[in-house]
Amino acid sequence: MTESQLDDAATDLSETNWAPTRASTAVALLGTAGGAVALSAAAGVTTGAVVAAAGAICLAVALWLLTFERWRVPAAFAASLLLVPAGAGVAAGIGYESLVAFAASFPAASPTRVVGQILRILGVMSVLWGCTVGVFGAAASVRGVATSRSVSRCLGLVTRVALLPVGLFLALAGHALVTNLELGVLGAVGELVSAATDWLLAPEPGQVHLVQFGLLVVAAGFASYRALHNLPTSELAGDASVGEVRVADAIATLRRNLGRFVGLAALAVPPAFLVEFSLPAEVVPSVLPGAVHDLLVAVTSSPGLRTLLWWLALVASALAGVAALVRRSSRASTQDLLVGYAPFVAGMTVVAGVGVVHRPVLDALVGFVAGRLDSPLSGRFRDLAGGVAEFYGAETVVLGLTAGVLVLAAGAILALYLSFALRFASDRVAGPALAGGGLFLAASFAGTLDTSLWVVLGGVVVALVVWDAGEFATTLGSEVGRRAETRRVELLHGLAALSLGGVAALAATGLVRVIPTGTASGGELDGLSVALLGAVAGVVLLVMALR
Repeated sequence: MTESQLDDAATDLSETNWAPTRASTAVALLGTAGGAVALSAAAGVTTGAVVAAAGAICLAVALWLLTFERWRVPAAFAASLLLVPAGAGVAAGIGYESLVAFAASFPAASPTRVVGQILRILGVMSVLWGCTVGVFGAAASVRGVATSRSVSRCLGLVTRVALLPVGLFLALAGHALVTNLELGVLGAVGELVSAATDWLLAPEPGQVHLVQFGLLVVAAGFASYRALHNLPTSELAGDASVGEVRVADAIATLRRNLGRFVGLAALAVPPAFLVEFSLPAEVVPSVLPGAVHDLLVAVTSSPGLRTLLWWLALVASALAGVAALVRRSSRASTQDLLVGYAPFVAGMTVVAGVGVVHRPVLDALVGFVAGRLDSPLSGRFRDLAGGVAEFYGAETVVLGLTAGVLVLAAGAILALYLSFALRFASDRVAGPALAGGGLFLAASFAGTLDTSLWVVLGGVVVALVVWDAGEFATTLGSEVGRRAETRRVELLHGLAALSLGGVAALAATGLVRVIPTGTASGGELDGLSVALLGAVAGVVLLVMALR
């Protein structure tokens, strides 16, 4: 076998032996699905939960595709495209249920019920978010794809995918604003740009201008330093020398000294700012000798020298960027380059798709939202949507919604990335922890709604079983491999966790009959609070026993 074949065989063996075991993973999946269905139905958010769960599954599949070592280019492209339905599913599911909850709660029957309706909406949204996170964690635990490496790669992926849609939307929206508003806005922007250009490149003669000149010096020096750093000067110089000095060594010395000079110049800009804007104009000439003051005036107020520094900064920055791109391309393989450019191609595909289907998509969205509102709000919403579409253009509106979906996906992935960076989640059990934590969040907030006590306690128990089964599947799979015969042990472990959780739930309900309950104003707790407190205590004791 060749070396590449041996590497592929080792990869396949690693993926086979280190995957979570099937039986416990199935228990976690079934428990998550059952718990999410029961809790979302009890909270009345079944439709939104299904749509948001579909988006969460798309995100888990995108993470799974990023773990591919073969077919990396199509996998990266497919993962990039999946980020759009992932964000759209979560946004549509949560947005739909928010709309339904708002329409059902407002206008409130009386002003005193406004706070209660707001708290109810928050409880419904928390149940929906918990179910969505739980489904994502369960889907990600199938192959253990929720790791710090895959999440980091996905964060870079969604950033590159969103770059073109977000940038194009901002450009189109800005053009619409400038075109449709009065010309005073355009004139103000032009005056602002002209004033900034004059302040930087056309100073008032006869005065010292330390800040503007210092900024230009820092910009030109830093751009030149980066250009010397990125350009292949050592390779081009080779062994050439001028006298006894090698050209490569001279360029290296120049680069080091230029870096030091830029650092000193950057440190001098803040004191120059204080001197120029805090002291009266008459103080500087009186403090400095006449020759020094005249030299500073001649140097810092010279338009030709400032223009030279400006063009030096632009040209050096362009050279540094091109050299960095060429150097990176020469070091990377063709496959790595294609993987890096795949998200940008996906972003272009998204923009092209919006350009084709923007009108039917916008009409469907407006009709759907207006159909869920009452008669007065429905008409106002249609008028508002029509005005926005006429002002910005239908394509710009749909592109903005798509860009918002990608930004939402980026925010969710950033939250996952921070959870790994802050050590709140580990590579081994991130999926089961998210699944169990999401269900526990949903069950806890379901208790604030008109939900049966048994549904709430059942959700708490299922959350514990899902977390324990998922962690057990990962631990056992890493120790003995997924092909080992472990089904009996896994089922026994799952039944034990379920039995102990059931005992804890029964004990919690027993507390309701023992402890006096009533209204909070009477100084007593209600039955659901006591039962939930007892369930949490039972969960803590069970976790201690399992550890």
